[in-house]
Amino acid sequence: MARSPRERHEPIDLRSAEVVLAGTQDLLPILRAAAVRAGVDATRMRVVGVDDAPELHEAADAELAVIAIRRPGEDPAFHRAQEAAELIEPLLRPGAVRIVITVSRATRLAPKLERALTAEVLHQLGAATAWSGFRRPFRNLRTRLGTAGLRAAGLRVFRLAV
Repeated sequence: MARSPRERHEPIDLRSAEVVLAGTQDLLPILRAAAVRAGVDATRMRVVGVDDAPELHEAADAELAVIAIRRPGEDPAFHRAQEAAELIEPLLRPGAVRIVITVSRATRLAPKLERALTAEVLHQLGAATAWSGFRRPFRNLRTRLGTAGLRAAGLRVFRLAV
């Protein structure tokens, strides 16, 4: 069900937005490279590892958070993603868009998967900032096949509301 327009986030310009990248240590370099490839300014990016509880002294005003969690075995990563979102909450403005990527334990992110993952994160961002449920970004056949490939490889991408 689509949210009403007054509850939606305004469109985010990735070149000027403050972005927080959080995740497990093995996924952070991939996440950072994908963010730069998507057009995020590296000077406005804050990278936080969720494995080693960082000290978050300063408050930031980030509009977007991307959380990447590796699923160890059959343990659901949703709880780890929720904990990571609560950990980085002081860095985000109220109502910031939070996108979560969960990766299975055995998955190795090849360059082709990284490109499909970047496209899916950008799609989720576009869907979260669409003015109405009827004007959401369209997924063409190529994008749908890429999303199916991500699922088959053990990756899940979703938005998280805290």
